[in-house]
Formats: sequence, structure tokens, C-alpha cells
Amino acid sequence: MNASVKVKLLAASLLVLLLAAFSQRSGASAAVVARVVLGVAALGGLALWMVRARQSGARMGAGPFQLPPRLSIAARAGLSARTGLALVDADGRRYLVAYGDGFAQLLNALPSRPPAQARAGRRPSPGRARKGGRP
Repeated sequence: MNASVKVKLLAASLLVLLLAAFSQRSGASAAVVARVVLGVAALGGLALWMVRARQSGARMGAGPFQLPPRLSIAARAGLSARTGLALVDADGRRYLVAYGDGFAQLLNALPSRPPAQARAGRRPSPGRARKGGRP
């Protein structure tokens, strides 16, 4: 257990003991005092969360809950009328993808495998040779 967890457990234990002592001294029910303390803490936490969300939204210049895009096309180049290359940013990594009618293929080799959705593109069948070109 690290020091942060120990401190939090010690603080929670101390709060429970103080709650019990306060309820005995004041004559109020421990459950009522605990509900009031919990309600005040929840309202305080909600207010603090809202203030921080507004501040972070003001710094970012957009809504406080806007996430960066997980998938975007950084650059695109056409190879012919029906095929091309695209440099794709996905979750902070870049992939070079060849695409065309009915296929998409990942061209560069990366140390870790890309997500299954990026590898799911169809490849052209070997039986379809190009007209006038090499088989």
C-alpha cells in the first residue's frame, strides 16, 4: 500500500471517529449527522467540479467536455483516378494506408499491431490482373 492510500484511510477513520463523538455529544442520531455531512461534501465536490470544468473550457477555447478527434486524415495523395495514399492519425499514431475501389491496405510496418478495424480492409483478389500491365 503506498503512502497516499494510507493517508486517505487514516483520514477517513479519523472522520468516522469524529462523527461518532460529535453525535454522542450533541444528542443527535449518528445516521442523521452522517447524512448531513455526506450531503454537504457531495455539494462541495459538485461545485468544485463545475468550477474546474468551466476553467478548463475557458483555457481550451471550446466546451469543457470536448475530446480531441481519435481518427483524422493528416494528408492524402491520389495515385490514379481510383486509388490513393492517406496518412492517417489514429489514437496518436500515424499509419500509411493505400486505398482504392474495394480495398484498403496498411503499408508501413509498426512495432505494435494497429486496431482490428484498421486491418479489416479487403485486398484485391489475385485473379484480377490490370489491363495492359503486368499480371
